[in-house]
Amino acid sequence: MIIHTLGPEETDSNSAAQYYLRKMPGVNHIVLHGRFEEIINHLNDYPGDYLIIPAAFKSCHVHMDWADFHYAHLDQLKLIDCFRHPLNPLVLIRRLTATNNVAYTHPSTATLLDNYLKFIPGHAVIKYADSKYLAYQKYATTQARFVLTNQQNVQLSSDEKIERTYTPDMVWCVYQII
Repeated sequence: MIIHTLGPEETDSNSAAQYYLRKMPGVNHIVLHGRFEEIINHLNDYPGDYLIIPAAFKSCHVHMDWADFHYAHLDQLKLIDCFRHPLNPLVLIRRLTATNNVAYTHPSTATLLDNYLKFIPGHAVIKYADSKYLAYQKYATTQARFVLTNQQNVQLSSDEKIERTYTPDMVWCVYQII
């Protein structure tokens, strides 16, 4: 059994796939992709394989969330399992010496970020990345003001402050690609 999901290794999707791999005999390989859309656009290339995707899936490239994805691909996917697996702790970081008023995150966590930012003067512009890991990379390279990412991705410096910490559970959906 081959499982396709979002990479890189630092993603919650990989963590969920690793968890599923440990509890399911016959699963022997995880393939990590740069974006869920890479998998979705090539479902015909993976017949018989599996896909693990979070119920909170939202695309930053096309107008699609999990419900849109699920119903749009009923003829290509069979939902075979769901499980609960927590996300790695999330942190909202503020850079005290930011060079721009930008906030990075993944679309699935944008509401958390937006709920925080609406109480901050000088509302930051939210920009999206394909994963929370990549959001942190963009935040670091552009010296942005805010990022919402997994705590494990962070190397906090003296000019950064953790504003909020979140520990959400997630529902993960396992599909067989038909």
